[in-house]
Amino acid sequence: MFKPNNHIRITIKGIVQGVGFRPFVYREALAYGVKGFVINTSEGVVIEAHAQECEPFIQALREHLPPRARIDSMEITPCPFAEYENFEIRESTLGHGGVAIPLDSALCPACEAEMDDPSNRRYGYPFINCTDCGPRYTIIQTPPYDRVRTSMKHFTMCSECMSEYTDPTSRRYHAEPISCPNCGPKLSFTDNKGEAIEGDPVTLAVEMLKAGKIIALKGLGGFHLMCDATSDTAVEELRLRKHRRAKPLAVMFSSLEQLEMYVSINEVEKMHITGVIKPIVIVDAVRGTNLSSLIAPRIDRLGVFLPYTPLHRLLFEHIDFPLVATSANISDEPIMIRASEIVERLGNVIDGIVDHDRTIINALDDAVIQIAEGRVVMLRMGRGYAPHTFALSNEKPILALGAHQKSSIALGVKDNMILSGHIGDLGSVEADGYFERTVQTFKRFYEAEPSLLAHDLHPQYASSVYAVAQKREHYGIQHHYAHILACMAEYGLSEKVLGFAFDGTGYGEDGNLWGGEVMIADVHGYERIGYLKPMALLGGDKAIKEPRRIALSLLFECFSLDEVMELKIPTVEAFLPHEIRTLHHMWSKNINAPHSSSMGRLFDAVASLGGFVQSLDYEGQGGMMMESFVDDSIVTPFAFEIENGVIDVSPMVKEIITLGAENQTIIASRFLSTIEAIMEHFANMNSELPIVIGGGVFQNRVLMSRLYRRFGEGRFYAQQQTPINDGSIALGQLYYALHNTKETNER
Repeated sequence: MFKPNNHIRITIKGIVQGVGFRPFVYREALAYGVKGFVINTSEGVVIEAHAQECEPFIQALREHLPPRARIDSMEITPCPFAEYENFEIRESTLGHGGVAIPLDSALCPACEAEMDDPSNRRYGYPFINCTDCGPRYTIIQTPPYDRVRTSMKHFTMCSECMSEYTDPTSRRYHAEPISCPNCGPKLSFTDNKGEAIEGDPVTLAVEMLKAGKIIALKGLGGFHLMCDATSDTAVEELRLRKHRRAKPLAVMFSSLEQLEMYVSINEVEKMHITGVIKPIVIVDAVRGTNLSSLIAPRIDRLGVFLPYTPLHRLLFEHIDFPLVATSANISDEPIMIRASEIVERLGNVIDGIVDHDRTIINALDDAVIQIAEGRVVMLRMGRGYAPHTFALSNEKPILALGAHQKSSIALGVKDNMILSGHIGDLGSVEADGYFERTVQTFKRFYEAEPSLLAHDLHPQYASSVYAVAQKREHYGIQHHYAHILACMAEYGLSEKVLGFAFDGTGYGEDGNLWGGEVMIADVHGYERIGYLKPMALLGGDKAIKEPRRIALSLLFECFSLDEVMELKIPTVEAFLPHEIRTLHHMWSKNINAPHSSSMGRLFDAVASLGGFVQSLDYEGQGGMMMESFVDDSIVTPFAFEIENGVIDVSPMVKEIITLGAENQTIIASRFLSTIEAIMEHFANMNSELPIVIGGGVFQNRVLMSRLYRRFGEGRFYAQQQTPINDGSIALGQLYYALHNTKETNER
């Protein structure tokens, strides 16, 4: 390894642009008597340093990073001696390259203190920011991250802002969104028809919220729909208008102190709730508060977050109750970023709109995480986390297009893999349009025209159809293999692993629906060594909405029709007798009864058998409801059989029926223990292999906590930086393509 001398050139890659990195380098150079320069380039930040001893300076660069900076690599080489009088910050050089895009940050403590100070010129300013906080990715049109390439180019800095912007010692040196009340964006307030309403927008919003109304408020990456979270009337009206019957709603609190009155959090959860991103964190709810019971019906967990923009914070200066703050969208479509969209598509939902004239270029939803055994489980990668960049060498641009639900894309370019944020479920005009715009954004950001496209095997997924339509080299990658690859990509694994891919659905290579898969895999391929015995989805897609249909098919596997008709259990009681006979005919004749090996569908079936839920209002509802009943002291699994890798849960079904729905805690607890036991069976058979998991089933916090405890450190790998669900399928596809491009071209 090169030992630094007193004349060196340092090239740093990572998140080093738009995070105050150059002024940070400047300050450290002054502190250590270093002369030379620092500059942003298409390859990253380049530093030329001349000093009596550079090692302390290098050490300081590694240890004193700005809050949102991240160093992925630091290359140090000797350079010729040059005479510099001081250390200077040079202007960025053009070129996009593979530099990591700077990410949006929550309001920092320094800016928060300034907006609270009546003597400060930014007192109460709703757009206050600095190099440590504020919008980044959401306002960028094209890299490198300079003001002229953001939506702030429309606002001319006043002399005072310009003075701060050009002062290397200022906290706002080259803070591209810098502004103040004299030169920055302005708030406005309109009704649900888009007609302007006179008055202070914040005051008008507060009046509406106190009156039980619903408003749309523009955040960093899109609009929130907001209402009083303590009012059953307001929350019920929001659900009614938005056609969102039961899916949990996120709640924003004014402060940590208020938040802790409503939820119980540990230190790791608190760290994320109060950190530099302030994502939505799923935590345990406290019983008996004045929060509306309609926020998360029949669920004992709550998605909570704190105000992350100065505008949100201004709102809470006049409100003493928590607010529902849910994405302004139509059922799993992308978040809306323009007031005109709100008026056109959600005008019947809201009563007023708080808007402003700083354009959102790149929509980005709030990130959603939860904590299991002190580790992050990413449920939705959004604001502050996306786009996420991984270092990996690559010879030519490759674009991975993800799956269908929880869509995202990934791009391999130069020395990086970049995973986009959450797009939404494809299949609507709006979602498909946003998907294609995200593709174009990534191609523009990185000056890349992909020569190869990777996509899901399912021929009818919108992402697969898009790939075929591009008329260039493309190939499909099996959905569950991509889940395993995504986790491998996050940890840089390439060797053989034991993979468990448990989710709701995915297209198998045999043309059937998979979802409870055990495989031995590496970056070049996989062997399916185990799977859940396929169960019939009676009525096809209808069974996905009605778990009782899946549970009934499991009963038909275990009992005769007459025996099923005699059972006094919730699943059977959810049907009329003639319906059961009709569904048995479908099952026996295989009419509209596709088979699936999905672990997610098994969760649904058990939710029906145990009397938790018979028809779903949203994806994963059955699993979430069962999770609320789990007692961690109950660890005995149900019986099951595994023959030639086929996992038969018929013995479990019979045991659940024997227990009866009055024992829901036992059913929920033992079912999760059964999943553990199934995994341990294969883990013991392949004890030499690392364990890698992926798929939506592992969004279950209790299950994840148990798996961390059971398999421990060193062998067990689960994603933390990227979504464990379909939101990272594109990353897995890309990881495969990057390791197999040469072989693909030679075929």
